[in-house]
Amino acid sequence: MTHPPENAVDELGRLRSQIQDLDRALTAIRAGDVDAVVLGGPHGSQLYTLVSADRPYRVIVEGMGDGAVTVSERGIILYANLRLADLVGADRAALLGREVTELVDASAAGTLSSLLAATDPGTTHQAELELVHAEGSAVPVLASVTGLDIEGVIVRCLVLADLTDRRRGEEQLAGAYAELSRSAHELEEAQRIGRIGSWFWDPATDEITCSTQIFRILGIEPTPSETLLRPTLAGFFHPEDASLATTARERALADRRPFVIEQRVVQADGDVRQTVTRGEVVADADGAVAGMRGTTQDVTEQRRAATAVLEARAALMSQTMELAEEHRVKESLQRAVLPARLPSVAGVELAARYLPADMPSLVGGDWYDAFCLPDGGLAVATGDVVGHDLDAAATMGQVRNALRAYAFSDDPPAGVLARLNGLITGLGDNGLATALFGRIDPAQRMFRWSSGGHPPPLLIGAAGVRLLSCPAGVMLGAVPAAHYADAHAAVEPDDLLVLYTDGLIERRDRDLDEGFAALARAAGDLHGEPAEAVCAALMERLLPGEEHEDDVCLLVLRVLPPDSPRQ
Repeated sequence: MTHPPENAVDELGRLRSQIQDLDRALTAIRAGDVDAVVLGGPHGSQLYTLVSADRPYRVIVEGMGDGAVTVSERGIILYANLRLADLVGADRAALLGREVTELVDASAAGTLSSLLAATDPGTTHQAELELVHAEGSAVPVLASVTGLDIEGVIVRCLVLADLTDRRRGEEQLAGAYAELSRSAHELEEAQRIGRIGSWFWDPATDEITCSTQIFRILGIEPTPSETLLRPTLAGFFHPEDASLATTARERALADRRPFVIEQRVVQADGDVRQTVTRGEVVADADGAVAGMRGTTQDVTEQRRAATAVLEARAALMSQTMELAEEHRVKESLQRAVLPARLPSVAGVELAARYLPADMPSLVGGDWYDAFCLPDGGLAVATGDVVGHDLDAAATMGQVRNALRAYAFSDDPPAGVLARLNGLITGLGDNGLATALFGRIDPAQRMFRWSSGGHPPPLLIGAAGVRLLSCPAGVMLGAVPAAHYADAHAAVEPDDLLVLYTDGLIERRDRDLDEGFAALARAAGDLHGEPAEAVCAALMERLLPGEEHEDDVCLLVLRVLPPDSPRQ
């Protein structure tokens, strides 16, 4: 028995290693389009699961590995991810506002324009194009365009998958096929993993010699001769695609240029497979046509995954726009029922802040109010309706307006809250709210108030900072005919009263006592400061740019010295 030369064995080993590298390259190329890949190995099959596809929209776009650009109906770039900017060698900000056809060579601009124009809302079209890099090089890409109609605005999402590695891998794989014609097993494994079958058409017999993977794609067992007549093969294609192969073959024979076509294969059980076929004419030494060779790849799973990503992107975009609109409506409603301006009262300086929650769905029922009374006093209030929806914001408007009406009676603050509690329980919608209502007479230097489940006011005086205590009162709406108690505290010139809602002090990672302590520390050096400066300082110290989970209302009153000008 003779053995192959040692250098031939080394060459075979090198080529086998090449095949394995190509397999991994092909798998990596498609990593963004499938959920998992099964690879064979010496220890059995291995399942490799890719990154989960259910991340938020921005993670899908910025982390998907493909270029992504959103264009207007006129083809103007509205958005581009970092990968797209990298593909064309440009700054992302510089791409915005440009025509998308500027990304490709002038000769391909018409093709891209036609692709965009042909993609109506709800449809997706694909084509292979070449982007123009800033350095002048061409970047081959697979362009997938999806049309979207978002509340009457037509936009198109263009996903550009870099085909550079795939083209290089296909070229290397084609070369390896030619050199490893006697290594059928290795070749078949490479084709199986990549779902790529090879074929050769003999014009003399009109037969097509097919690899095993071609038969797998067709859903049939290999023939004994591993060949199929061309008309027999054509019978497996979808009727709408049957003429594509004939047209491509005739054109290739005429111009001797490679071709790429997409066809649907209908298997015997009715399953439809998406395929991409690449072919080229083979000539003999005299230039005569000796046949045609190529590859056919089953891209069904990749196409399904790409479609799912596009559909998810469209759904997330629509949901984001709906949440933004809901947030705008809620915030507009809430701001509409807050005081347009604070009153001017002799002896008192006022300042206030309102800050909506960061989450669009969490705009709720926090409110504050300050208004003059017929006797010359000043009424102040803060409150919070339970809930974070339009109903909570609407109920907040009812509660605030009702409190204003009750405040003009002769009832003490506790009586006003009792009447307000009767109103809320009488509504019959199981609504709950907290509120603090008080009156201040600057001339008598006295603040009288009552609370229904609301955080206590803070007094910043010359002797220090302290929370004012009063008998506890239940939340409004919790108990019919509930009773509330009054409390009072003396105030001196330059003293400050701070009324607020729980969003200023509550955090998920600390208890309420820690929140009160943080408020006291933040106010420790603010005695005698203007009310506006106190408002700004407390907001900055307690909410230093971090995300706030709840609405925040803050109302600050400063008692002015007797000789101070009217504010």
